[in-house]
Amino acid sequence: MDVLRRLGGLLALALLLTARAAPAQVALPTANAQVTAGAAAPLVVWNRPIIELRASIGGTTAEERVARARRRIEELPVSAYADPIQAIPSTVGTVEGVFVSVGSQLVFAILPEDLEPESGQTLESAGQTAVAQLTAALQARADQRRAPVIIQGLSLSVLATLLLLLALRLIGKFRRRAQERPITTKISGRAKIFGVDLGQALTAIERGLSKLTALGAMIVALYIWLTFVLGQFPFTQPWGRQLGQHLSQLLLKFGTGILGAMPGLFAVLLIFLLARLTVRAISGFFQSVESGQIELDWLEPETARATRQLVVVLAWSFAIIVAYPYIPGSASPVFKGVSVFLGVMATFGSAGVVNHLVSGLVIVYSRSCKPGDVIRAGEIEGLVTVVGVLSTKIVTRKREEITVPNAVLVGTSITNYTRLAREHGAMISTTVTIGYDAPWRQVHELLIRAADRTPDIKKTPAPFVYQRSLSDFYVEYELRAHITDPAERLPILSALHAEIQDAFNEAGVQIMSPHFETQPDGKVWVPRSAWRGLPPEAS
Repeated sequence: MDVLRRLGGLLALALLLTARAAPAQVALPTANAQVTAGAAAPLVVWNRPIIELRASIGGTTAEERVARARRRIEELPVSAYADPIQAIPSTVGTVEGVFVSVGSQLVFAILPEDLEPESGQTLESAGQTAVAQLTAALQARADQRRAPVIIQGLSLSVLATLLLLLALRLIGKFRRRAQERPITTKISGRAKIFGVDLGQALTAIERGLSKLTALGAMIVALYIWLTFVLGQFPFTQPWGRQLGQHLSQLLLKFGTGILGAMPGLFAVLLIFLLARLTVRAISGFFQSVESGQIELDWLEPETARATRQLVVVLAWSFAIIVAYPYIPGSASPVFKGVSVFLGVMATFGSAGVVNHLVSGLVIVYSRSCKPGDVIRAGEIEGLVTVVGVLSTKIVTRKREEITVPNAVLVGTSITNYTRLAREHGAMISTTVTIGYDAPWRQVHELLIRAADRTPDIKKTPAPFVYQRSLSDFYVEYELRAHITDPAERLPILSALHAEIQDAFNEAGVQIMSPHFETQPDGKVWVPRSAWRGLPPEAS
């Protein structure tokens, strides 16, 4: 039977070779021809893959065999499209092969070296596959010449184009409505982090997402339209089929990824909800302490707000750490690389930020100042308006807002005029130097009289005077008094200085401090009878 099969194959091959002279001869193996396997060279006809050839016959490479086969197929007359396509097994010398022919025209040969190694494919199955693929290609080439097929393809393409234009118009209309919608204030005041209202930012993100969604919908509509239109014509059907397969594989992969990520997303959602409930409970507790509803020995109302923010940050950080392994894609190299990059950036770029942040905590927990306090830090004196995470803002009497970094503020001595002023009010003081010829009792009374005349100086506790020093030329007196509003220190001091000048002028007491250049002839002293040297109206 093998002998008869080989004889039949050789007879059929001889008939094919003698029946029609082909412009380019098929490379056939001879008894002494060397056949070697190499890289695959695909044979594609009308955008349809037929087979991959790998064997080199003598001096003819696989690429040359593919080029000759493609040329023979393209040169087939239209009448040959209906001829039967056969794969005839034959043996030449010691080489077995399958010869594919269209009618009486031999187009290419398939050798064992053409088969993919370790694929398990046989010459018979390779020949049948090549025949099926070549039949489909020639059938498509024949259909491309039929007017009804072209008319149907054009009609369906026009209909698909109209539907595409309608879809694009609807998508654009929805996008414009989303962009023209006024900014809502429903989320304003609800989305705050460290006192920053994120309402405007969230609205901008919402509009950006609407633009991206509209753009994505347009791209998908164009993709589906192109896939459908290419599939209506025999020549471009393989392209449309590839686009459709790519889209279906992408959707399948996307859907599979979503289903696979559902347990992780559920875990992340559960952790987020638990963290949110915990943060709400923590915030409610510390807000009660801050408002005075709850009193604790170990937590002051002034530090409750900063403690709340610190604990909330720690709670969310812990939640992110716990949820990180469940985030889809967290184990991918890209995700890990981005995480490492952000960590390195934070490490090298946050040294100064951490310094100011820790300094801000020092300011808060040392209770050196808080919003509403009048302080003096170095040469800056004013009202504290904000004690922020990184800096503190002070408004001076000149209506100048000065921003002081927390690290700088911690390194400066801070005088707080408001901290101890809750019970008796803040205290102001001023100093005058009077010569020894003025009785000190009279000076005390004049200073207290000036304080009594000054508006906004409290009568209780009463003003009082200290004799700070007995210098060589004068006595230094310091007047101290209490005021209600520490923010008005400078105006009250100014008014007090004016009243001191008036009181001393009325009593005829010299404020200008003496500096002797020569010793006076007589002693500079105050006799006992003049110790209370007040003017007549004040006696």
